[in-house]
Amino acid sequence: MKSDRLAHDLLDWNRRHLLHDAVLSEAVIGEKFAPAFTVCANGRVHPATHANYLDFLNGFRATIAAIDYAVHRTVTEEASTVLAMTATIRRIDGSIERFEAMLLLAFDADGLVTLWHEVYLRTG
Repeated sequence: MKSDRLAHDLLDWNRRHLLHDAVLSEAVIGEKFAPAFTVCANGRVHPATHANYLDFLNGFRATIAAIDYAVHRTVTEEASTVLAMTATIRRIDGSIERFEAMLLLAFDADGLVTLWHEVYLRTG
């Protein structure tokens, strides 16, 4: 599968699984992420596994009622894709946060994420 399709499928996965009441496990993370991968977020680099990413995501999603993405542009080269997008998070208390983001995703031969490199800015 082409990496641009994999990237958009990953955003759909996020919409389903990054909610406070969604079932999330190491096995579910393994549907989209390689056993070992790298997360870079606003200059911080984190080596990740299914186990430590589950711990992180459980904290991240604890108050998320809905998450959505408006992708403005997609650039693909071989096994990587860059998405320019606006992310909108609705919290369980009804508040809304918006972020402008550039997300670089790299995939292995099995279509699993090996790199999540994101730069984001809260805009609302």
